[in-house]
Amino acid sequence: MQDKRTNWMAIWSLILSILSILCCCLWWGSLIIGAAAVIMGIVGYRSDNPNQKDAAIAGIVIGGVGMVLAVSIAIFMILFYAGQAKESLGAIESFGSMI
Repeated sequence: MQDKRTNWMAIWSLILSILSILCCCLWWGSLIIGAAAVIMGIVGYRSDNPNQKDAAIAGIVIGGVGMVLAVSIAIFMILFYAGQAKESLGAIESFGSMI
């Protein structure tokens, strides 16, 4: 007889990993949710319940992609705002030289 129990850790890992991709504009939230998805996926994969191991693997992979996407967006935002600061500083300096 086949065991029909649901592996809730694997299911939640998949849900959180999809949510981490959808929330990538808020990079800090996506990073936290993606890390939680990866941890839950690992726990769900290693559990005694053999059901939904494929959902656990998908949660680990998609959660990892969400984390990489969050870090990429954070780096982009840092570089973007650093460029904006240089432009603002240049505008202030040119205004000061006019006076």
